Amino acid sequence: MRVNFDGNTPVPRMLLLSGFLLCPDFQVELDGPVFVAAGDRISYEDGDVVVIRTTGERRTHPARNSYWICR
Repeated sequence: MRVNFDGNTPVPRMLLLSGFLLCPDFQVELDGPVFVAAGDRISYEDGDVVVIRTTGERRTHPARNSYWICR
Protein backbone atom coordinates (compact mmCIF):
# COMPACT_ATOMS: atom_id res chain seq x y z
CA MET A 1 0.00 0.00 0.00
CA ARG A 2 1.32 3.45 -0.84
CA VAL A 3 1.12 5.97 2.02
CA ASN A 4 1.91 9.68 1.71
CA PHE A 5 4.20 10.94 4.49
CA ASP A 6 3.43 14.59 3.78
CA GLY A 7 1.50 15.32 6.99
CA ASN A 8 -1.54 16.45 4.98
CA THR A 9 -2.98 13.35 3.32
CA PRO A 10 -5.17 11.19 5.60
CA VAL A 11 -4.48 7.45 5.72
CA PRO A 12 -7.39 5.63 4.00
CA ARG A 13 -7.48 2.64 6.40
CA MET A 14 -5.99 1.31 9.64
CA LEU A 15 -2.31 0.33 9.48
CA LEU A 16 0.28 -1.28 11.69
CA LEU A 17 3.49 0.39 10.56
CA SER A 18 6.89 -1.10 11.41
CA GLY A 19 8.97 -0.13 8.38
CA PHE A 20 8.49 1.64 5.08
CA LEU A 21 10.16 3.07 2.01
CA LEU A 22 10.17 6.84 2.35
CA CYS A 23 11.25 7.13 -1.27
CA PRO A 24 12.21 4.39 -3.76
CA ASP A 25 15.76 4.07 -2.36
CA PHE A 26 15.40 5.03 1.34
CA GLN A 27 14.24 2.45 3.94
CA VAL A 28 13.09 3.42 7.46
CA GLU A 29 12.59 0.93 10.31
CA LEU A 30 10.79 1.98 13.52
CA ASP A 31 11.71 1.07 17.12
CA GLY A 32 8.35 -0.62 17.50
CA PRO A 33 5.22 -0.96 15.41
CA VAL A 34 2.94 2.07 15.25
CA PHE A 35 -0.84 1.78 14.99
CA VAL A 36 -2.24 4.35 12.57
CA ALA A 37 -6.03 4.77 12.45
CA ALA A 38 -8.00 5.65 9.35
CA GLY A 39 -7.99 9.43 8.90
CA ASP A 40 -4.68 9.98 10.72
CA ARG A 41 -1.94 11.86 8.88
CA ILE A 42 1.73 10.80 8.89
CA SER A 43 4.93 12.79 8.39
CA TYR A 44 8.63 11.98 8.62
CA GLU A 45 10.47 14.74 10.51
CA ASP A 46 14.11 14.73 11.67
CA GLY A 47 14.35 10.94 11.78
CA ASP A 48 11.03 10.44 13.58
CA VAL A 49 7.59 9.43 12.36
CA VAL A 50 4.92 11.87 13.50
CA VAL A 51 1.32 10.66 13.58
CA ILE A 52 -1.26 13.45 13.68
CA ARG A 53 -4.59 12.14 14.96
CA THR A 54 -7.92 13.44 13.70
CA THR A 55 -8.21 15.33 17.02
CA GLY A 56 -4.99 17.24 16.25
CA GLU A 57 -2.91 15.32 18.80
CA ARG A 58 0.68 14.69 17.61
CA ARG A 59 2.57 11.53 18.57
CA THR A 60 6.24 11.08 17.74
CA HIS A 61 7.76 7.64 17.14
CA PRO A 62 11.55 7.34 16.76
CA ALA A 63 13.09 5.43 13.89
CA ARG A 64 15.47 2.63 14.89
CA ASN A 65 17.31 2.64 11.61
CA SER A 66 17.17 4.37 8.25
CA TYR A 67 19.41 3.84 5.30
CA TRP A 68 19.82 4.23 1.57
CA ILE A 69 19.28 1.09 -0.50
CA CYS A 70 21.94 0.52 -3.16
CA ARG A 71 20.53 -1.17 -6.22
